[in-house]
Amino acid sequence: MVKIKKNISLKNLSTFKIGGRVRFFCEVRNDKELLESLRMAKKLRIPYKIIAGGSNVVFPDKILNCLLIKIKSNRLKIIKNKIIIDAGVSLLRVIAAANRRGLRGLETLAGIPGTIGGAIVGNAGAYGHSISEVVERVEMLNETGDKRWVTNRNCKFEYRESVFKKKPYIILRAVFNFQKGLPADGRGNPEKLQKISRNIIKIRLKKYKPGLRCPGSFFKNVLISGISKKSLALIDKNKIIDGKIPAGYLLEEVSAKGMKLGGTKIADFHGNLFVNTGGAKAAEVERLAKILKSKVQKKFHINLEEEIHYF
Repeated sequence: MVKIKKNISLKNLSTFKIGGRVRFFCEVRNDKELLESLRMAKKLRIPYKIIAGGSNVVFPDKILNCLLIKIKSNRLKIIKNKIIIDAGVSLLRVIAAANRRGLRGLETLAGIPGTIGGAIVGNAGAYGHSISEVVERVEMLNETGDKRWVTNRNCKFEYRESVFKKKPYIILRAVFNFQKGLPADGRGNPEKLQKISRNIIKIRLKKYKPGLRCPGSFFKNVLISGISKKSLALIDKNKIIDGKIPAGYLLEEVSAKGMKLGGTKIADFHGNLFVNTGGAKAAEVERLAKILKSKVQKKFHINLEEEIHYF
């Protein structure tokens, strides 16, 4: 039976450690408990919201009048070159399992925090690769509470986007389909995949130090296909990576590093990293984000889009 808790602090439910309180909170470990929690929300006559790992989230300072449901399902099954995983499984665990089996496709996403459900919602990616490349299909609950499998195509993946960001669907689990690398070219070798992931984690740890109170990258990188020639002419071509302009570069060009507003600070070493230095407020975060977006727009005529989700 699902246990409902009341008046819970939001700060410890996200990596940013920001937020007020939520009226009702529960954790669910399987589909049965999830459906039970949805019935409880209906009985309480309040809306529900879903959370998983708590990265990429900025909770509000006020009291959330809802039932906040944390997905903690954790089943993982490997069948040949496929992995069937619940939404609550950590992305790190899936990457490690794939690497050990020589299943190529997720190794460059190593170190990204959060769960499979959240990674699919935001089409998480790094170093030119995204999780959508291995997603075969996703099982979800639709608006009417019915279970349904959707194919990769129907997930409508785009850069850091999916249909799950735009519709009130709840991801239950997914099937990942990997292509095994050929021994002749060295790709798909477990040791080599694990080495790639270890090296990437080392790089990420220089930016995201253990215990750092942040939501991850705050703004999306900018696709050059979506900006004008006028804007492109203002960009250092050496900064363009895989057809994208790093948001960090744009922010650093407008002197974002080190900027501070209350308890919220832009890291001294990276322009796209918002840090809670202690007692940060969501209102400060939003205000600082607006200031930085305005600066980038004025200098480059580019509209930055948040990668994080204002809850």
